[in-house]
Amino acid sequence: MQGFGERENCLLLRRLLNTAIQDAANGGHEDKRAAEQLYKLIEHHAEIVHHERLQEEKLQTHVHIIFSLSNAGSLKVALSQVGKREKSRVLAFNECFSTGPIRDLSTAEGQQRRQIWLMEHDKEAYFSNTINLEHQIERMIETLKTIPESKNVVIWCADNAHDQTGLRFALYLLRERERPVHVVNVTQILKESSLQQNKGETPVFQSWIERGTYIEIVNRYGDGIPLDSDLRKRYESEWLELEGQDHVLRFWEEGRVIGCEEDRMDALILQTVAELQEQHHSGDLVKAGDVLSSILEMSRQFVSYSYIMYRIWFLVSEGVLTFKGFPGFPHQFSIGLSKA
Repeated sequence: MQGFGERENCLLLRRLLNTAIQDAANGGHEDKRAAEQLYKLIEHHAEIVHHERLQEEKLQTHVHIIFSLSNAGSLKVALSQVGKREKSRVLAFNECFSTGPIRDLSTAEGQQRRQIWLMEHDKEAYFSNTINLEHQIERMIETLKTIPESKNVVIWCADNAHDQTGLRFALYLLRERERPVHVVNVTQILKESSLQQNKGETPVFQSWIERGTYIEIVNRYGDGIPLDSDLRKRYESEWLELEGQDHVLRFWEEGRVIGCEEDRMDALILQTVAELQEQHHSGDLVKAGDVLSSILEMSRQFVSYSYIMYRIWFLVSEGVLTFKGFPGFPHQFSIGLSKA
C-alpha cells in the first residue's frame, strides 16, 4: 500500500474486514467469529498507530514545507544528521509548479484542470500523483490549513520558478496564520554566506547543492528566517496574479515568476541539438538525455524533463526534428535537426 497515508491504510483495512465479515456471515459460526476477532485486532492496531502519531506531533515544534518528494527525502536525512528530526515534520508537495496550468489551483475545478493537462502532456507526473495520495494538492491544502499555530512553519526554496511558485502558493494557503512564517532560500544563503565550497555559479536547484554544504545549511538555518509581513502580503498577491493566468510554463527572471508562452523553450532545444551535433562533427543524432541535461544547465531554469520531452516530440511531429530509437525514456532514443 505504498503511497497511502495512515488514514487511507486504516480505511482500506476496515473496508476489507467489513467485506470479510459480511462473507463470513453467510458461512459458519467459526468463520464469523474469526472475522470478528481479526477486525478487533486491526482496530486495536489502528488505535496504537494513531496514539503514536499524536505523541510524535506533540514532540514536533517545526513543520517544514518543501516542493518535491526527493528534496523532502534529502531534508529528512539532513535533519537527522543534525539531531533535529524528532522535532520536525516534513510536508512535501509532489508537483512541478513551473509547468502545467495553475489557474484557480486552490479550487477543485483548478486541480481537475491541472490533472487533465498532466494526463495529456505529462503521464509520468500524473501517475506519480495517483500513487502518492497524501502529497496531492487537495490533501496538502487541507494539511497546511490545519497546521497548529503553536508550530513553527519553515518553507524551503531556491531561486527557480518551481520553488518560488510553490512558495507563493503555500503562503497564500497560510494567509490566515497569525504567527510569522519562516523561509530558507538556499540560493540566497549560499550567495550571502561562505558555505559554497566551489566558486562557480550558485545552485538554483536544491538538488545541485553538495551534500555536506546542504547539511550545514540545515544545521545553521533550519529554523528559517522570519518573512517580513509586507513581503508576505506581496507574495500572497503575486500568487493570486499567477493563479489568474493560463500559462503552462513559468520562468524565474529578475526576481519574479514570469508566465511564458508554451513554445518558449523550443528555440533553446533546437540550439542545443545543433551544438551537440556539431560537437560530434559527423552530425550524427545525439542522445535525448544529453540534450535534456544541457538545456537545464544552460537555461538554469527548473523545468521538468517531461515538459522538455513534450516539446521535443512536438518538434518531431512538426518535422523540425528527427529521431531514431524507442520513444520513451531519454536514454532510449536520439534526436537531430531534420535535413532540408
